[in-house]
Amino acid sequence: MKRRNIFVLYPLIIFILFIQSFSYSQDFGTLYNMYRGKDYFRLRDEIKNFMPKSNSWQKTYLEALSDCVFGKFGESKSKSSYLISKYSAVIPDSLFADLYLKKYYAHAFVYEYKDALETARILNSRYSNYLSQDEKDFLPEDIIMFTALKETPVQKITKNGETNIKMKKDIAGLWNMPLSINGSDFEFVFDSGAEYSVLVESLANKLGLKISDTYFKVGTSTDKKILSRVAVANNLKIGNAVLDNVVFYVMKDEDFTFGPYKIEGVVGAPIMRAFGEFRITNENDFIVPAVPGKSSIKNFAYHNYTPVIQMFYNNDSLSFIFDSGNMGFSLFKPFLEKYKSDITAKYTLGKILTGGAGGMIQTEGYIIDNLILKSGNLSGELKNVNLLANPLTEDQKYFHGNLGQDYIKQFKTLIMNYSDMYIEFQN
Repeated sequence: MKRRNIFVLYPLIIFILFIQSFSYSQDFGTLYNMYRGKDYFRLRDEIKNFMPKSNSWQKTYLEALSDCVFGKFGESKSKSSYLISKYSAVIPDSLFADLYLKKYYAHAFVYEYKDALETARILNSRYSNYLSQDEKDFLPEDIIMFTALKETPVQKITKNGETNIKMKKDIAGLWNMPLSINGSDFEFVFDSGAEYSVLVESLANKLGLKISDTYFKVGTSTDKKILSRVAVANNLKIGNAVLDNVVFYVMKDEDFTFGPYKIEGVVGAPIMRAFGEFRITNENDFIVPAVPGKSSIKNFAYHNYTPVIQMFYNNDSLSFIFDSGNMGFSLFKPFLEKYKSDITAKYTLGKILTGGAGGMIQTEGYIIDNLILKSGNLSGELKNVNLLANPLTEDQKYFHGNLGQDYIKQFKTLIMNYSDMYIEFQN
């Protein structure tokens, strides 16, 4: 009798163990799919509750991805290196592709160009089959760029107390920031969303900068590719802050000329990150505190190089590309898919005009007459918003929209904090 009970229980035990294993795998798969779907804020919150009973590498793996997304680049690099050294025979190549991709960005974010180059080469040679088409396209271009930068020292900053300077709005409504490069004074467009700062070729030559020999392609907001090279400025000064070894994209003058409007340079994200935090007031004051602040908001993430902000619409958490260098505000297809029945019942599909540094194009979309979005304790209202019916770039497949100055200008102060990873609007 006892023997029979053993055989009755044995398949039941096997079934229970199978269900537990399957459930665990589903937990990891669910979290990993959040990462693949760019649902970063939910991923960050859910990882905390993920307690694997076996395969302990899976939590470390998810943390390595999330750490890079949320600006913990040192932690991400350390966890990635640990996983690569200890679990190379266990982790599938498809997962290693994402791990190496985040390791690549973690090196690039902290100006470790040679390490970024080596990681990009591994990605390109071993794991390209697991990358998206967009990633396959940019990696060879980035390899060209980082080959030119591989001996460049890391960017450094010296902050001599607080910086408080005045910016101006140009005829396009964009902020222009006063600065000096190697002792010469300029006013450049301020764009915290730009992957790197930019100089046009004529100015780079005028400054006597050494420009790399080989061109590579850089994407734009319309997915048009424009050619660039790189140069390094030994010294750049903004207010009381002095930066050394500042990398610039060097682009053709005609790509930054729009009729009578010409941009000579752009101050991009690598300079802003070095500040730790900056503040911009509605009186165009640009302030860098001597010591970055802290906040409980935690609504700032990175998709590759792109800043992402968590916003709320009708109590729904949405993810927007944060683009302070863009005058407008746009909604993308994921917003349409989430609220499709309401939108199609109220609005008519038509032609809309959209674009940026790559030029303007016409595409199908809707004009939303009124939209209220919340961040922290404050809400902003937008009117006549472009909703693109189809994605023009890979990023537009995943994010709900692009948040630019049409939203930002409604508040007295914008705070962008890279040390504690938050974006705050104040009145």
